[in-house]
Amino acid sequence: MDDRRTLAFSSLAEVMPEVDRLLAGHRMVGSWTLGQICNHLSGAIRASVEGVPFKAPWPARVLIGPIARRRILSTGRMPRGVRLPEKFAPRPGLDARAEAEALRATIRLFSAEAGPLSPHPLFGPMTVEDWHRFHCIHAAHHLNFALPDPKPGG
Repeated sequence: MDDRRTLAFSSLAEVMPEVDRLLAGHRMVGSWTLGQICNHLSGAIRASVEGVPFKAPWPARVLIGPIARRRILSTGRMPRGVRLPEKFAPRPGLDARAEAEALRATIRLFSAEAGPLSPHPLFGPMTVEDWHRFHCIHAAHHLNFALPDPKPGG
């Protein structure tokens, strides 16, 4: 896990150039592939536009959600080691290029939304600006498991 790089995005417009760079060559230091990461990010972004059919349990939404949202948005970092329930994990064997194109389309969909957006299943209602910041942080968190191949001669 120490091999992860430090990555930050100030805009979703910065995400796809990084994904394109990784598509040119990369190695993974986590358990997901680049295709799985793109699929997961696309699903999360789409959920902020279209909504999700579930919510975290009420105590978690009331006690943990506001603290977690505030911490993530203020620090610009997602906590490490949080396990995604298996039913929400991306399936293996996804094509990285196809999933990258799906992510590109989903970022365009999100960027065209003026709001209001759907509530987060744990954090509750969020502004368009908070969703944008969250998605940038979330993308950096996952994409920092993919290390770009060094350029020849570099």
